[in-house]
Amino acid sequence: MARKMNAYERKLAYNNAYNRENYRSFSVRYDKESEKKIIKWLEKQPGVKAYLTGLITADMEKQAKKSAKAPAKKAAEKKTASARKTTARKKKK
Repeated sequence: MARKMNAYERKLAYNNAYNRENYRSFSVRYDKESEKKIIKWLEKQPGVKAYLTGLITADMEKQAKKSAKAPAKKAAEKKTASARKTTARKKKK
C-alpha cells in the first residue's frame, strides 16, 4: 500500500513535474586540468547562465545577419551574370 505524501513531498513532486514540463536543462563539464582557463573565466562572471545566454544570443543574431545577406548577394550575382550575357549577345551582333 502506498503511503500518503506529506505537504513537503507533495510540493516537491509538483515542482519537479512543473520543471519537467516547462524547462529544458543543459549540463556542461570542464576538465579541471586542461580547461582551467575556461573554468576561471566562468567563475569570474556574475552569472554563468546570463553570460552564456548573451553569447548564444549574439551568435544567433550574427548568423541571422549572415543568412539575410547571403540571398541578397546571390540575387546581385544573378543580375550581374544576366547583364554579362546581354552584353555578350550585343557584342556578337
